[in-house]
Amino acid sequence: MPKRREFLGALSSLGLGAPMETADKSTIYIPDRQRESDRGVILDFLEEYSFAMLVTAAGGVHITNVPTLFDRSTEGWGKVWWHLAKSNGQNQVFDGNTECTVVFHGPHGYISPNWYTTKNAVPTWNFAVVHATGKPKRVDDDAAFAKSLQRLVARNEGAYGGGDRWEFAKLPESYLKGMRQGIVAYEMVIDQVEAKFKLGQERSASDRAGILKGLESGRKERNLEELTRAHYGRIKE
Repeated sequence: MPKRREFLGALSSLGLGAPMETADKSTIYIPDRQRESDRGVILDFLEEYSFAMLVTAAGGVHITNVPTLFDRSTEGWGKVWWHLAKSNGQNQVFDGNTECTVVFHGPHGYISPNWYTTKNAVPTWNFAVVHATGKPKRVDDDAAFAKSLQRLVARNEGAYGGGDRWEFAKLPESYLKGMRQGIVAYEMVIDQVEAKFKLGQERSASDRAGILKGLESGRKERNLEELTRAHYGRIKE
């Protein structure tokens, strides 16, 4: 219980979770109308928005952003796999007994009341997010570690790499083993899932149509290519 209270208290200070006096185990406030409970929708979300934040509070708040690999299960919520640089201080927290909340963020955006047919309305921000909580355990088996890395790369090369897929087989095993020695892998059985889909679903059909139209035509944030190009422009060779 002390670790649970410490964990929730630290998340509360970040605006990520419930206050310390809250008796339940929630890490995020979710009104009933925004709580997503469809198992298939949630599992698909974990796979699609796989770049996530690892949030821990033992010994102080630590947050690391990582690509994850999600394994579905016919029972429970499945498992999440990730790896960290060996020099990352958060490794000291992952002892197999300490809780971690993995935050999967989906799309988000500003919603203007000008988009509604309802007149008495205020601006808001819509988003979707899933919190998966469990107790990560270190993966010490090097063969299992290598296989999970191969799966992670194959998944993302297939989805985002374009053209010919890059494969680990192109590199010497001695080089790959040396690289693995600089990182640490973890696997976490998901004990709790909290899914918040704040998408204006409670509004009228005409307001929802206005939201879709506004999002389609509204200003978009810079994508990774645009941000990277601007950042490169600041480099002085």
